[in-house]
Amino acid sequence: MPDVSGALQSIWNQLAIGRLPSPESIVRSMDPVAWLLTALLVSAVIVGVVFTLSTRRTFLQPDALESSPELLLARIKQDPTQLAPISIISRLGADSSLELLEYGDQIRTHEWRYRWNSVREELLRLLSEQNAFGPTYALARYYRSADKLEPETLRIRRTALIHKFGVARYVEPDGEGRHAELRVRAHPAEVEGDLGFGGETLWLLPDEPAGPVQGPLVELDPIEFRTLQDADLRMSIRRSPTIGGGFRLTLTKRHGYWIVSNEEMEWVS
Repeated sequence: MPDVSGALQSIWNQLAIGRLPSPESIVRSMDPVAWLLTALLVSAVIVGVVFTLSTRRTFLQPDALESSPELLLARIKQDPTQLAPISIISRLGADSSLELLEYGDQIRTHEWRYRWNSVREELLRLLSEQNAFGPTYALARYYRSADKLEPETLRIRRTALIHKFGVARYVEPDGEGRHAELRVRAHPAEVEGDLGFGGETLWLLPDEPAGPVQGPLVELDPIEFRTLQDADLRMSIRRSPTIGGGFRLTLTKRHGYWIVSNEEMEWVS
């Protein structure tokens, strides 16, 4: 058998490990160019480590926010224009979008209303276009029309009011402080009930005369049922004698719940 220890010693001698220069001798032999190259190498390593850590942290922060609907919802409540409405629905889902709608309708500051109105209208339109049970039921709860045992005419009229004025169903008083009045023109067989309007409500027959207008006025015409699943309702809104508009709302019954599926402006003054 060959001498193993001798072979290892021969390999060790060939590598010349013991004859490697010491750190002191390496330092003494370095010229200014070598020192410059060493400094550049060390700086590059430090910059690479710092950049890697900072980049990793930067990309993780948005992912962490987007992965949590609660945090994203809190950000949108501060500024509803941070995301496009379609992105809000896709990232939050129907239930959190419903929470945002109910939250937004409660704030009445002018700055918030200016930013919120267009976002709210687009959110309602996008949710109404989805024929799935989740978005439909979220809208039914928002419109306060989820009780299937309640008369459908009440559900339809309440849905129309919330669609135009929000969950508070409130119209600002005019310049003289006069509060808004709601006039509901209904078929004699229609069931009267509380629509939750923030002002006086007067139920009238289709051709019944009414007194003069004293302040802002909202009128609901008789409901026109096209089928058992579709209905049209005309609404006029007079905020002052010279400012107002007429609207035609199309309501559709999906999964047993009434939602506004289309809105058209018929006149404006």
